[in-house]
Amino acid sequence: MLVATWIVTFVLIIGIGIYAGTKITRANQWSGGDRSMSVFAVGAMLGAWQIGGMSVVGAAQNGYTMGIAGCWYSIASGLYILLIGLLAKTLRKNLPSDALPDYLEGRYSPVVARVQSYVWIVFGILYIPIQLKTIASIIQIVLPNLNTGLAMFVGVTIAAVYTGFAGMKGSAAIGRVVCVGTYALLIWFVGSHLGEFGGYSGLISQLPEGYDKLSAMPSQEIIAWALGGALSSVVLQSALQPMLAAKDDKTARNGCILGYVIAAPICILTAMIGMMARAKNDGLGDGAAAFAWAIRDMSSPVTAGIIFAVCTMIIAATMATMMMATGTILTNIYKKQIRPDADDKTVLKISRFGTIAVAYISLLVGFFIPSAQMTSLFLTLTYVVTSPFSYSVIVGLFWKRVNAAASLASVAAGIITAVVWVLVGMNDVLNVVYPTILVSYAAGIAVTLLNKEK
Repeated sequence: MLVATWIVTFVLIIGIGIYAGTKITRANQWSGGDRSMSVFAVGAMLGAWQIGGMSVVGAAQNGYTMGIAGCWYSIASGLYILLIGLLAKTLRKNLPSDALPDYLEGRYSPVVARVQSYVWIVFGILYIPIQLKTIASIIQIVLPNLNTGLAMFVGVTIAAVYTGFAGMKGSAAIGRVVCVGTYALLIWFVGSHLGEFGGYSGLISQLPEGYDKLSAMPSQEIIAWALGGALSSVVLQSALQPMLAAKDDKTARNGCILGYVIAAPICILTAMIGMMARAKNDGLGDGAAAFAWAIRDMSSPVTAGIIFAVCTMIIAATMATMMMATGTILTNIYKKQIRPDADDKTVLKISRFGTIAVAYISLLVGFFIPSAQMTSLFLTLTYVVTSPFSYSVIVGLFWKRVNAAASLASVAAGIITAVVWVLVGMNDVLNVVYPTILVSYAAGIAVTLLNKEK
């Protein structure tokens, strides 16, 4: 019954996305370049993007290993959505299209745009498998006979098919459904099962000491999430794209505010689910399976099937947003560097099939990514890639003296610092976002001041 319910719910949600995709006839509709999205569409898409696997499976894993402090992930790391909203009017005025490289090319040079494009594609191929691991952990609970490889194949196919076909419109439609559905189901699950432990205080009494303390999460990690997210926000094509797709500046700003309101509280629920799993079963190793185990073993098959389907889809929605962003960058490379004379029909085809190709390439990378500490791995990758570009975008928007040389210097210095910091093991001592930003901005400012070229 669990499997049947999961499949039926899953197919219904996918059907909504596919139906939305039938209305797409132009390439700019697929990518959001037609700027037609409403407040709720922008908010739901950003909320679903931020929630994803890290806020569901990752935060439950943190809840299992450290307690309620696992809730900090969505509260702190989602603050960047508010920053995007604050800068929405400026960003929409300065970004000429739905692709960040177009801004970098016009503001600096084609070289800067190409560097960002190629780095983003590599980032997307590495990012998608981390989310894929979280989907696989859920799918393997629903379909226990599937090995990890097959589970990841099913997960990537889910996201790739509807994203490649439906693009922005499909992602927005599914975002609405899964955001509402995820909250309704998880609030019900926590509320209905907390009494089994004697309420929240009773749950805490059955857990290791310190599981009730928000301070269990190191403060430098919380600050790094907020700071790293804020400085990398305007570099994330996947975060910018929904905001840029809004029908006007006010809609973009309010959609971002709604996105944070949707995303911020989710880890309170998922961390508590991880804590429940720890109280019931302390033999789940690193806790990566805590969420899936709790839903399966503490619910009826029908309820578990519905929850698994909706949560599978909200994680798939996060992957879909990244796939679509990477597909948009690929399409931009195609239009700019390969076939500038391509007609709209060809561009739409490249967007769709390029997105699907990236999805399956990332599947191969997924076999080499460990399941332990997924949240830490995900954030480290994000900061290593995006923080070095933040000087070029954020400072470049407001300081006209920043030029191509300064942009490239800040990017090179930041990436080298980040990679070396992680390789020598210093990330366990101090989050990589701090040295990366310090060195990247220092290099950018120095070259800006030394170079008088505008």
